[in-house]
Amino acid sequence: MKSSEVHGTSSIVYRLDLLAKKILVFMMVFLLSFSTEMERENIKLAQTYFHRGYIEYQQGNYPDAIEEFSRAFLSDRSGYYGELSYLFIGISYAKQSYRMGKREGILSAIAYLNMYPYYYKKPTYLFLQREFIGDAYLLLGFYDRAKDVFLNLYKDTSREDYLLKFLYADSLSEGLNSQLIDGIDPETLAERRYLYHLVKGFYAFNVSRYSEALRELSEARTINRYLEDDPEFLYRYAVSSYMEKDWRSAVFYFEQLDRKDIYRKYSDSVNYYLALIYLMSGNYADAKRRVMNISISGGLKASLLFSQLWLYPEFLEKYAKELGDYKRLLQNISWTYLNSVYSNPAILGLYYYTLKEKKIQDPDLLRLKRLSLPKEIIFEDIRIETGPMMSTLGNLMSELNPYGEDAGFLLSLYKVNPDNYTLLFGYEKLARAVVYLGDTTLKSIPERLEEPLRGFLLGQLLLLEGSEEGLRMIESSLPGLTGEDRLEALFIRGIYRKDTKPLEALVEQNLPQRLLPYLEPSLLELGDFYYSRGQYEKAKFYYRKYLEIAEESDLYWLTAYKLAKSGELTGDKETIQWVVKRAQGKDNIISRVIIVLWG
Repeated sequence: MKSSEVHGTSSIVYRLDLLAKKILVFMMVFLLSFSTEMERENIKLAQTYFHRGYIEYQQGNYPDAIEEFSRAFLSDRSGYYGELSYLFIGISYAKQSYRMGKREGILSAIAYLNMYPYYYKKPTYLFLQREFIGDAYLLLGFYDRAKDVFLNLYKDTSREDYLLKFLYADSLSEGLNSQLIDGIDPETLAERRYLYHLVKGFYAFNVSRYSEALRELSEARTINRYLEDDPEFLYRYAVSSYMEKDWRSAVFYFEQLDRKDIYRKYSDSVNYYLALIYLMSGNYADAKRRVMNISISGGLKASLLFSQLWLYPEFLEKYAKELGDYKRLLQNISWTYLNSVYSNPAILGLYYYTLKEKKIQDPDLLRLKRLSLPKEIIFEDIRIETGPMMSTLGNLMSELNPYGEDAGFLLSLYKVNPDNYTLLFGYEKLARAVVYLGDTTLKSIPERLEEPLRGFLLGQLLLLEGSEEGLRMIESSLPGLTGEDRLEALFIRGIYRKDTKPLEALVEQNLPQRLLPYLEPSLLELGDFYYSRGQYEKAKFYYRKYLEIAEESDLYWLTAYKLAKSGELTGDKETIQWVVKRAQGKDNIISRVIIVLWG
């Protein structure tokens, strides 16, 4: 081959080789360009899917959110949206599991979230992963674990929203870090500002500042309407409304809670509070349903509710068959919690029936129980006010008469358990019963009273013992006495001091039953006073009034003799005949003398 041919051939080969390289480069550029366009298209899809998912997530549509996040993840596994979607799939699954009542699903979500740093060797969103794990712990009620997660996040980032979540978990576990919220500016929290008010409301609830709790919770609800799906919010709002006596609001939120609380965390509390509200409003049908509901679960909350039913006698009467032997139930509850304050409502119920029936219920039980009366009896989230119970007992006690047949009952009840009696009812009515019964061995009871009652009642017992000091004490008490007590003191002084002027005024009054026993000795004292002074007209007046009300006795017939004699001395035949008529047929030596002398 010629050299020129060789040269030409090599030139052609070179040009073909160059062309091939150019084509290869062109194809590579084309392929790379095509790959970049595909990648850009996938990122755009992932972005679209992610934003769709986030909207569904924000609205609580977790199944739809999971579907969109999954598409975003598949479209951009290793990219920005894919990595974020991985985490949002986990927290969405946790929240959906919570909503469906599947705790194991929440645990699976935590395990899934914990795999994040293994799936992504260089994870970008570790703080978000830890936050979601903390959120899942909150759903499980693992508040201490959640607090650890959020506190560590706050230490690592100084972000106030993490501090706020720590405080949220703290408020749910009745923690003591409420002062930390004062350092948070709610205006910096953007969409999480509702949580600021929610936490403040929870802390206020924990320390029984219910009005403040309602104010903060209402503000949180205004910002985030989805809170009305949250059992923790619903419960605290309902109880706060109850404590503020907003019954309509309380019923609405308790009924909402009854539907939303799928784990039945607050079911006993819902039944407890709704039963009381329905009882107070006279809605006995719904009250009975709630009472029966809580009786199924049993436990202390049920016992505390049953222990208060004696405050609603119409309800007990209406459903006596369904409720069975209620007094026996009170006894059983009292014995079960005997050494605890939780037996107090049942014990007070037994005192209620004791007073109502004037028959001591289970004396052995009442003898053993040592009552205390805190203003509130607190068990977990239940607060029982003792005031209404004490008011009911006080009303029953006020109906008992210590100046009659009830005096002995009061003394018997006191002797069963003196400490309980005086704690519940004080000493005054008991002291009056002691004076009425004339039991001088119990002078220590009126001694415990304040003046003027102390001197008035103790003085009467001392008089029974023959002590002149008793009369002086009664006289000293007179300026402070009112009503029947004052009239009684005047009777006593008039009789013992033979002071006829006040006695004359007293016997002319329309006296109450309590003071009638003083009428006979007063009339007799007045009659004798005027008889001894020869004022027979006045003597006749008081003697006759005495005989009209007194029962027959030697004193009665002696007074009749004096009345007849006064009639003789004044020439009053009508009075003599009135006495003779009474004496006829009576087998009494004085009545026979009357017949002989004037018959």
